[in-house]
Amino acid sequence: MHHHLFLMLATACLARADDHGGVTWSPKANEVIDLTHHLHPDTPVFPGAQGFNYTRIRRGPWVYGAGWLEDNDICGSDLMGTSLLAPARWAQNRWYINEIPPHRFFGPVVKVDVSMKVENNSNYNLMLSDLKSWESQHGRIPDNAIILVQTGWSKHYGNKTAYFGTDAASFLINGEPTTNHPGISDEAAMWLAENTTVYGVGIDSPGIGPSSSYTASTSLHKRNIYTIVGAVNLHKVPAKGYSLAALPMNVENGTASLVRLLAFRTAKLSPKPEDTVDLTYALNNDTVMWVGREPFQLFSVYKGPLIIGNNNLWFEKNAFCGPEHMGTHLDAPAHFIKDSWRIHQIPPHGLIGPAVRIDIDQKAANDPDAVLTVEEIKAWERENGRIPQNAIVFLYTGWGEYVNNYTAYLGTDNHENFLDENGVPRTHWPGFSAEAGEWLVSERQILGVGIDAISFDIGYTLLFKTHVSFLGARVLGLENIANLDKLPKTGTTVFVFHMVYVDGSGAATRVVALKDGLQTSTTPAPPTSPSPTQCVTGSGWRVLASLRRTAVLAFVICFLAEIV
Repeated sequence: MHHHLFLMLATACLARADDHGGVTWSPKANEVIDLTHHLHPDTPVFPGAQGFNYTRIRRGPWVYGAGWLEDNDICGSDLMGTSLLAPARWAQNRWYINEIPPHRFFGPVVKVDVSMKVENNSNYNLMLSDLKSWESQHGRIPDNAIILVQTGWSKHYGNKTAYFGTDAASFLINGEPTTNHPGISDEAAMWLAENTTVYGVGIDSPGIGPSSSYTASTSLHKRNIYTIVGAVNLHKVPAKGYSLAALPMNVENGTASLVRLLAFRTAKLSPKPEDTVDLTYALNNDTVMWVGREPFQLFSVYKGPLIIGNNNLWFEKNAFCGPEHMGTHLDAPAHFIKDSWRIHQIPPHGLIGPAVRIDIDQKAANDPDAVLTVEEIKAWERENGRIPQNAIVFLYTGWGEYVNNYTAYLGTDNHENFLDENGVPRTHWPGFSAEAGEWLVSERQILGVGIDAISFDIGYTLLFKTHVSFLGARVLGLENIANLDKLPKTGTTVFVFHMVYVDGSGAATRVVALKDGLQTSTTPAPPTSPSPTQCVTGSGWRVLASLRRTAVLAFVICFLAEIV
């Protein structure tokens, strides 16, 4: 019993020591369910669409850093694997990916299971009666929910013909879809759009459908309800009680993009618009890249009216190419460390943690080679408290002011080589010092770091010591972080959801911090009070003595937490 009391007191005072008006959380592995397919060159795509591929730029010895470097270029359709479709996909003048308010990517899960019906009819579409049946069993669909429809169709994912229900070379022939797969009926989609406040609707098949017309997507998108396709592992999610985070790759004027989809057992997510800080730049064709690297390119494949059967619909579709390390992105440990984690091997529960912000913007304004020092970290802790376990430490340098100016952002106007003819770096921007990187790794159990510059190492370096320190310790390395001036110094939880594909050395990443709208159910249960009988027996006196020791120990922890 007294152990429970100690846990309650210690947890409460430690939470208080870290409490600056917000909420922080770092989930355990068993609290997270990944609902995302991993992309690879054999990922099934709609008939006629561009498949996913990557071109290896380097994987081998390098004369700098730790002596190893991996890097790739990637290309593909905007709709591959597990993807989020913006309302602009099937509805004119509705939100593009970068226009969806980020608080709408979080919410309670409503899972409707129609997999048994799909077993008997592969073209079965979720009916209004299925939604009514769910409500009769579980109550009214909650506000701001995200609907997930389990059809069981993800079992066909490895077989393109079975997954899309066709071996045709084109999605449409003479205006008629060639695909056959389960989806959502027009009636059900219209009812959700008109009678609920759902943020999104997802499914484990390749499309919302119906596969004979695709008109259900139009009903949802006209109401700015996004859709998610290609989910997996929905059988691991109950009908209600879980929460979902669905963070898509941020693309300016994107109508669909890859999405990382995670469900949570113990967290309740319901942020308001003012509770979120989007720390992600929207990729566009002018996004500044590392010296000598290819640009990000978004290609319009189709935009305009589309006749499917007897329906005159609106449709927009794109494809893209670019480096892995583009815009706001995550460096996988394998980027610099041989035989370490590639992007698909990073555990999903390790993508969420408390955020802290340390500022050197005033120093960097006078010195483009400014670095964060260990003493500055210690000074920050004296003012704000100890950096919490599993924190993601963001360094605010003010360099985001130059993000759209290649010369100012990189400190050079050379587009070919970051080294001059003498092998000296041309580039200049602020970052973490080597000593600060080593100290954070050895003295604080951090989960990741991020910076509002193009690299967390300073620009003027050949050693890349902080890349070696952080990636060598499998610490998340985030670069080109946006809006750090809007992130509180403490008290937020940050979600770092990257594109996930096999063998990547890095990936475009959606980074969103929550200031509020997050509740967890991991607080220890209250202890049972001793009975009056216990208090007059020998064991009762031992309990009281133990409780006294527990209270003293908890007080010491609280005191230390206040002065650290």
